[in-house]
Amino acid sequence: MKKVLFISSLYYPNIGGIETMIKELSQQYRKIGIESVCLTKKWPVTLLDEGEFDGTKIYRVSNARTEDEFVGIINWIKNNEAKIKADIIHVIGIRRPLPLIALLLSRYWGVPIICTIAGGDVPDDFDPAPKVVWNEGKDFIPDVLMQSDSVNCVSNALVGDLKRVMPKLKNIKTLYAGLDLSIVKNSQVEKIKENYIFCFRRLDPSKGVDVLIKGFDCIKDKFPDLSLVIAGEGSEGQKLKDLVGSLKLNDRVMFIGSVSLSRGISLLKGASLTVVPSLSEGGGLVNIEAQASGCPVIASRVGGIPEYVRDGESGLLFKPGNYLELSEKITLLLNDKELQKKLVHGGIIHAQKFDWDTLIPEYLELYGDLINNYDKSKEFKPWSPLTKKLWDKITN
Repeated sequence: MKKVLFISSLYYPNIGGIETMIKELSQQYRKIGIESVCLTKKWPVTLLDEGEFDGTKIYRVSNARTEDEFVGIINWIKNNEAKIKADIIHVIGIRRPLPLIALLLSRYWGVPIICTIAGGDVPDDFDPAPKVVWNEGKDFIPDVLMQSDSVNCVSNALVGDLKRVMPKLKNIKTLYAGLDLSIVKNSQVEKIKENYIFCFRRLDPSKGVDVLIKGFDCIKDKFPDLSLVIAGEGSEGQKLKDLVGSLKLNDRVMFIGSVSLSRGISLLKGASLTVVPSLSEGGGLVNIEAQASGCPVIASRVGGIPEYVRDGESGLLFKPGNYLELSEKITLLLNDKELQKKLVHGGIIHAQKFDWDTLIPEYLELYGDLINNYDKSKEFKPWSPLTKKLWDKITN
């Protein structure tokens, strides 16, 4: 295997768990002589068609909703095929429309396709947003998954969620997302305040940052020297700032915008604790980043988070959306030094299980098995007039 094509809904300069996963997989592969390229959506639309991030070439195509827009992507592929053609296609995150393009390319090139469910794409019991995403892609995503050569999830919880909406889909694997622990080891401590809670999140509804702000408001008088520092950007940014203003917390809450992974880890190392208040989460790499950094974690008991944070051993969990319970957990942790030591020690040990040095062999074994056993005579099976037209377009 010489080259992997990653396909995702968003990539750099957008920053989040999926983007970090692709970045670090690409870094690990490059160490052993495997090239990676990424095909993603052009969002925002002001981005260039081509770019590079940390040694990985990025190719961006316009979002497609109409037939003409899908045909436009196929035309781009026909003109740029040599840049992206690979030995295997790995889709991370299954938001429309690019998983369909991935399947078309897989059958056209005669190479395997893997689809990784990374969270926020499959309906769950706590957050309505993933159901909206799933319904938006219902004309494509289930059929793409049924024809994929391998489907895996970044947590056992996501496997369960996927089975509930696609009971006929078989042999779904769990492959955890990982972290390059050397990044943590080489990051310096940065204290933006003397005593602060750090929140390292994309500011989107599913991340539950409003829950943290409300929980912080409940404890602000108990800990007058404590601040809340929020790093990240997203659609909820202004709404969250308005909430801080309405609670008269402007002098206690800082929004510092998007920060790099290395600086985020430095700020985790300097924080009193971090909170991951997600309403929906496949697993949440930030939980591993915090534990590896020696920063005590309080996270919501949702999705795959209980697999990434061991309650009472490597962190504390609370009911998603329950800011009162969250405020109690923060109070408990800040007042109990022995508990802090226990969770920091347990977190460092737990994070080691998610080191890419441990996980990469599992990914490479899956890739190798798929490539070595791939049936090149596999055909694309259209399920709609549009998918038939796109298949005819790409093959002629």
